[in-house]
Amino acid sequence: MSDLSALPVQAYLTACLLAGVIGLWLGRVAWRERDEPGGLEVALYLLSGGGASLLYGLQIAASGELAMRVALSLATPLLGALPVLWMAFALAFTGRERWRTENRIVALTTPAFVWVLLAWSSGTHGLARRSVAPVADGPFTLLGYGLGPAGGAFVLFAYALCLAGASLVVDLYDRTGNRYRLQTFVVLLGTLFPFLAGAVTFVDVGSYGDLSWLPTAFVIHGVFLYGTVFWLGTLDAAVVARDTAVEVMQDPVIVSGSDGRIRDLNPAAESLLPPDAVGSSLSDVFPRLESGVEHPIAIGDREFDIQENPITDPRGTDRGHVFLLRDVTARERRQAELERREEELERQNERLEEFAGVVSHDLRNPLAAASAAVELARQRDGDPDGALERAANAHERMDDMIEGLLALATAGETVDDLDRVSLDGTVRRVWSRLETADATLTVEGDATALADRDRLEQLTSNLFRNAIEHAGEDVAVTVAITRGGDRAALSIGDDGPGIPAEERERVTERGVSLGGGTGLGLAIVGDIAEAHGWTLSVAESDAGGARFVIEGMEVADP
Repeated sequence: MSDLSALPVQAYLTACLLAGVIGLWLGRVAWRERDEPGGLEVALYLLSGGGASLLYGLQIAASGELAMRVALSLATPLLGALPVLWMAFALAFTGRERWRTENRIVALTTPAFVWVLLAWSSGTHGLARRSVAPVADGPFTLLGYGLGPAGGAFVLFAYALCLAGASLVVDLYDRTGNRYRLQTFVVLLGTLFPFLAGAVTFVDVGSYGDLSWLPTAFVIHGVFLYGTVFWLGTLDAAVVARDTAVEVMQDPVIVSGSDGRIRDLNPAAESLLPPDAVGSSLSDVFPRLESGVEHPIAIGDREFDIQENPITDPRGTDRGHVFLLRDVTARERRQAELERREEELERQNERLEEFAGVVSHDLRNPLAAASAAVELARQRDGDPDGALERAANAHERMDDMIEGLLALATAGETVDDLDRVSLDGTVRRVWSRLETADATLTVEGDATALADRDRLEQLTSNLFRNAIEHAGEDVAVTVAITRGGDRAALSIGDDGPGIPAEERERVTERGVSLGGGTGLGLAIVGDIAEAHGWTLSVAESDAGGARFVIEGMEVADP
């Protein structure tokens, strides 16, 4: 039995008791908030370390060998779990969540589980511990033992896990910015205690060589981990996001604290701001990042949109802001080019309107005077050689061309205001206004479509005139109106000679006429269809004539 009155024994028991109480209390607190990333591992780490410390103290204070053996056996699984819990924490802390698969956790846990079983049964085989017996070491009486093959292997395994976890944290320390280096340094500093305690325990460096300080060291390490997770608040996915995404982003990222000072920058932001920006006031370094500034903002020859997001801790306390600067230079240049083209198009439209005005007023007036003069001459002197008739025909053709040019000037303008138009009603109304002679009209189906009423009537009128001019005054025109879902189609066919297949794609081009016309009527039809977003196609009708199909008309009624 240890001499409980001896000062070294009292000091060791006080350390074990204090470490045990702190470990169990902080572990209980951490368990309540274990939803924090890494919080579960920290809670279990503290509980295991605290429990082991109390059991090691009990082993020293025990009055008999049986109690000492029971305390050692109960502490064994707690000691076996600590390296595995440390490795699991390191994976969570450094953002290696993809490594924390079920199979890998089982693989890490299996050696510790086997070692615990072998340690409990060492009395029969000695693979984990050899010659377990009470040993007097000064005022201390404790269980001494040697390491068996399995015990030595587990010690190496435990140190390998500790080194692997520490190397992950060191790698994170190297790759994170100033904002997170304090937290990673705290974790690494706490890791030194188990390493040093292990060295003192397994290497005789002085008095009390059989005395173990590992449980107490594990509790101290756990306190460092607890402070990192729950006080400094690093495991709110910020480290993971910073490590995996922010560093490689081409867009600058600026992190400011609640005091308005810059805490961190990614490489893209570092190249944008002055070298001493970190630690400086955000309003001094970059006043245009303040809320309410019109975006985008220009920085040198580049332009950025600003996205601002608050940073809050698990308790909702304001910790600062993250500013994401999205480079929109290419977008703004495209927008400027688009605006320039729109301005140029507006100027062209204005010139076109001026031209239409000239055609309408300055050409039609003298043309009307010339036509009147020809008609007067025919009435006075007759027209024995037909010259006046030819002149009248030329005047009529010129008038048709002027009318076509005026219609062409506005046919392709964008359609802004749409009306609910009955296609059947529009077709019949347009037909009634034309001089159709002996031509006949058949209409099949109906639909209410969204269209510019005037331009739809002009489109229909041009197709009717085209049929009468090319198929004769006794042409039979068939109009078919069909619906498919929320779209309608309008087809106008005749029984005339039709259009050769090789000419169907070009008859809607400006200036193309297969029958001596102006070549503008079908071009106007194509422009009106395009302005509405419809498609125009030319095919053969059931009667062998021409058929023009307008598809993609939006249906207005349900």
